[in-house]
Amino acid sequence: MTQMPPGWIESTISDLVSDDGVFVDGDWVETKDQDPDGEVRLIQLADVGDGAFLDRSSRFLTATKAGVLRCTMLRENDILIARMPQPLGRACIFPGSTRQCVTVVDVCIVSPGSMGPDPRWLMHVANAPQMRSAMTALQSGSTRQRISRANLARIPIPVPPVPEQLRIVAEIEKQFTRLDAATAALQRARSNLKRCRSSATEAAFVSHSTAPIRRLGDLGEIVGGLAKGQKRKVGTRTRPVPYLRVANVQRGHLDLHNIKLIEATEEEIRSLQLMPGDVLLNEGGDRDKLGRGWIWEGQITGCIHQNHVFRVRLDPLLAVPKFVSQYANHFGQKYFFEEGKQTTNLASINMTKLGALPIPLPHVEEQETLVTALEDYLSLLDNLDHSIDTDLRRTTTLRQAILNKAFEGKLVPQDPNDEPASILLGRIRAARARTPVRRAQRKREVHA
Repeated sequence: MTQMPPGWIESTISDLVSDDGVFVDGDWVETKDQDPDGEVRLIQLADVGDGAFLDRSSRFLTATKAGVLRCTMLRENDILIARMPQPLGRACIFPGSTRQCVTVVDVCIVSPGSMGPDPRWLMHVANAPQMRSAMTALQSGSTRQRISRANLARIPIPVPPVPEQLRIVAEIEKQFTRLDAATAALQRARSNLKRCRSSATEAAFVSHSTAPIRRLGDLGEIVGGLAKGQKRKVGTRTRPVPYLRVANVQRGHLDLHNIKLIEATEEEIRSLQLMPGDVLLNEGGDRDKLGRGWIWEGQITGCIHQNHVFRVRLDPLLAVPKFVSQYANHFGQKYFFEEGKQTTNLASINMTKLGALPIPLPHVEEQETLVTALEDYLSLLDNLDHSIDTDLRRTTTLRQAILNKAFEGKLVPQDPNDEPASILLGRIRAARARTPVRRAQRKREVHA
């Protein structure tokens, strides 16, 4: 800010904490210090959301251990600031708990104290775009980026009078409540679209449920791919070629952002090279991945597939690739789940079971008609889903715009009768000067 509104003053978090407040990092609690039966909960980075306490973790330690480690006990309305991404510097208000709580070292604890500013205002300041940019500029770390508390304490903050802080908080929360309602409505609409998609696919195939049953293996050739690390005779000539893995073959689409290379002989390349119209089906992974797949459309020249991805090259006189793939993705899941083999960490389905997948198969012309009508409808749903996604991103942008205005003093009008923020800072400094030992960074110790 080049010029602050009347009554505002520039300060820092450390200078806004009164003598009975707290500005410290969380505690270094290692795995060996934890105890699932402990009385004290250990708040994690995952619990610190962007303006909301997420309450996701379930880690504990005993009160005795917390006492030995001299942990800082959290209190209701403490501000928790994440010193690591994502995003860096996100902050929330700790809502309090029926049990004692501490937090990890990469979470900074801020309690303004009895004389300090409003905690909710300070939390919103920490989440404002200007603060995020300042934190990003001060982050460091060779492997994992973080901001130190010392650097956090250096960032200048424009501080309004306390009454204006309260007006700012009220306006932010009013507008955020509206955005929350809009976000919830958009998410419900997205869930409804998902149900519409499933219902449309089911209705399309149910209309042909009386068609003759054919086995997938009778409709074309099923081929397994190339194993990574394939053993060959010494001197066998190979060359690197792109290949599809299980991660590339998603349900209803192909994810081609990360394509790896595999060494293959010319014969292997000729036999395994994918052709437009090939149906790809996953052989293994998690149980819900069995039979997951889609159609190859020739996106990458000379691409082959690994042994955990089956390729089905259909007879065009018998089956339409998208008809088969849509059926396998929707109705085939129950079959794959029942026929798949489950080990400790892996589920799989073999080529024989895959080839036995029963499909009600109308004539090719009817398959093409069904696929065309279904794709037209699904395309409409995709457009609606894209619009919802755009609107959801817009709600995030609006939140940042609201915080940006609050940070700059443009969200609510100033009142000349408000006590200037400089007086607040003066009271905090005076109270600290009267305190024999500065307690602005004191520990709240647990009593074992």
